[in-house]
This record gives sequence, structure tokens and C-alpha cells, in this order.
Amino acid sequence: MKIGSAVALSTLGLVGALSASGIAVAEEDFASTVKIEAKREGGKLAINIQPKESWYVNTEYNIKCTLKAAEGGKLEKAELTKADAKFVDAGKPGKAKSASFSVGAEGKVEGECKLVTCSDNACSSPFKTSFKSN
Repeated sequence: MKIGSAVALSTLGLVGALSASGIAVAEEDFASTVKIEAKREGGKLAINIQPKESWYVNTEYNIKCTLKAAEGGKLEKAELTKADAKFVDAGKPGKAKSASFSVGAEGKVEGECKLVTCSDNACSSPFKTSFKSN
């Protein structure tokens, strides 16, 4: 019984420490750690993923964006991956200030990106966030 109590107290201590450090974000709220902007101009779609202050894009995770053109529209590629991304280095291993993609597109585009964000102390679980272009 003493071992079970010690494990429970250790777990509570860890959760408390994470909460106190500002890392505890509800699983469904990780999408709130980033802003995605998708703009079409001159036959190209630019997607920019910008983490909010004190968050970073995890460059070690295989980020993936799935795109769908509106009716009558066209896409050069329907799936963008880490290999297609351009990262702005944050000066910290595995972390970027932002990630961006560019792809040929005609007409409005909607989609979702699956990624991981990190603070200085911990990283999120993989999560999806949606976007719509102009």
C-alpha cells in the first residue's frame, strides 16, 4: 500500500509541476497553440503555420497537410509533407518559429495539417488543425 501511495503522490506532483509551468494544455486545445493562414495569389497557395508566443513547430515530427480544392479548382499536390515545408529556425534543436508551404492552386482550398508543437519544456501530442484559403 505504501508503494501505491508513493506512485500516486509522484504522479500528482508531476501533474502539478507541469500545470505550474504552463505546459498543461488540454489535448483538444493544442490547435490553439498555432495560427494557420492560407492565401492564394497568382496561381499559388501559401500556407503559413505560426505558433503563438512561447510555442514552436516541432521539426522532427513528420508534419502533413491534406488539401482539397473547391469545386472546379485544381491543386498541384493534394498532400504536403515535412519534405515540402520551409522552417524558420528558432535556434533550438528540433524547434522552428514557423513552418510554411507553397503549392500551385486554382480556386479556393481547404484542408488540415497534422503537426506537433513544443514549448521550451515539453511537446504536444500530434494534433490536427483546419484552414480555408481566400
